[in-house]
Amino acid sequence: MRPGYVFIAFVLLLMLSGCAQQNDQLTEEKAVNFVKDDMKIKYPGATTSVFLVTKQDGSWKISSKVIYGAGTPCPNLSIVVYEYPKFGFVPREQNTITSNCQALGCKDIPNCRITTAEEAVIASHKLNDIAEVNEFMSKFGDKVRVDAAFYESYYERTKNVTYDSVWVVRWNAQDANYSLRLLLNETGGKVLDKFVE
Repeated sequence: MRPGYVFIAFVLLLMLSGCAQQNDQLTEEKAVNFVKDDMKIKYPGATTSVFLVTKQDGSWKISSKVIYGAGTPCPNLSIVVYEYPKFGFVPREQNTITSNCQALGCKDIPNCRITTAEEAVIASHKLNDIAEVNEFMSKFGDKVRVDAAFYESYYERTKNVTYDSVWVVRWNAQDANYSLRLLLNETGGKVLDKFVE
C-alpha cells in the first residue's frame, strides 16, 4: 500500500474512533439539553418539557410535551418524541392530544380515559355544562387560568368523602375574589363534584 493511502486510512480511522468516543460520551443530561434547546427554536411561545427518557439502540429516546396556551381553558398539547443522536433533531413521532379546545382522544367516545392535565381542563368545560364555569369564563375572559392534577385517591374534607382516580381542576382569575374547583372522573371526564371557594 502506498504511504499516502496509509496516511489517509490512518486519518479516517482516527476520525471514526473520535466519533465513536463522542457518542459514548453523550450522557442523558447532554442529550436532553440538546433536545430542549431544539424545542425552544422549533416551538416558539410554547411551554415545553421532557417527561420520559430511555436508552435505545445507542441513542436516547426523549419524549416531550409541547403546549401552546398552557394554563388557559383551551390548551393545545402535542407529544413529540426524539431519538437523539440517531435521527438528530428530527422528531420521530408527533401526536396531537388536544387542539381547537377538543380532547381528541375523547371525540365521539363517551367513556374515554382522561390521561393528561390538558384533556382534564378541556373536559371540565367542554364535556360538562357547568353554569359556574360558563359564568366564570364569561366574567373573566382572557384572565382565566386553569390547572389540573390527577389523584389516585383524593380526600374531600368538606364532605368527608374519598374519591378514586379523579382529576382536580382549578379555575382562577387574578381579578376574581373566588375560584372554582371541580372533581372529574378519570373515565369519561364527568364532573363528580364542584366547589366555589
